[in-house]
Amino acid sequence: MSTDTVSNATNTPDVEQPWAELGLKPDEYQRIRDILDRRPTSCELAMYSVMWSEHCSYKSSKVHLRKFGEIPQETPAGKMLAGIGENAGVIDIGEGYAVTFKVESHNHPSYVEPYQGAATGVGGIVRDILAMGARPVAVMDPLRFGPLDAADTKRVLPGIVSGVGGYGNSFGLPTSVERSSSTRRTSATRWSTRCASA
Repeated sequence: MSTDTVSNATNTPDVEQPWAELGLKPDEYQRIRDILDRRPTSCELAMYSVMWSEHCSYKSSKVHLRKFGEIPQETPAGKMLAGIGENAGVIDIGEGYAVTFKVESHNHPSYVEPYQGAATGVGGIVRDILAMGARPVAVMDPLRFGPLDAADTKRVLPGIVSGVGGYGNSFGLPTSVERSSSTRRTSATRWSTRCASA
């Protein structure tokens, strides 16, 4: 087996590559070729596929996330001290106090490796709250799963629940499952973590 070097990629522009299997769309693969002015090496292709994935780049949801940038500084809850583009949102609630919130979804990592995907989701939330200079007081985890009798749900549910509790509880943070549900309409696993501080 030979290494797919830059030189090799330059000299073999028509080699078939598994860009679709790696989650890239035809226009994305063409953009990579345009950026590099050649086909990517196998390693480069894998790296682009990860960095341009939904998990890393929010490619299908960024159009919706941009709306958060339109939120006014003055909100019904108080003045926003930090918002979009920061590690976490911070709202001034008066009398020298502020509340920090962070919301994150770890759907894909939790589907791939339930315990670690869920644990690192909680860990990222706690890290971002701490990065704002706040002290976390609770972790809330609304969980959504497909039908309870579906094989995927049976596979991921125990690990996700354990991962959420294991990481949050090791910090001494109460872990509250604010809402949990199952639906027949989807086989996808969805969950988000919220961490609040005062």
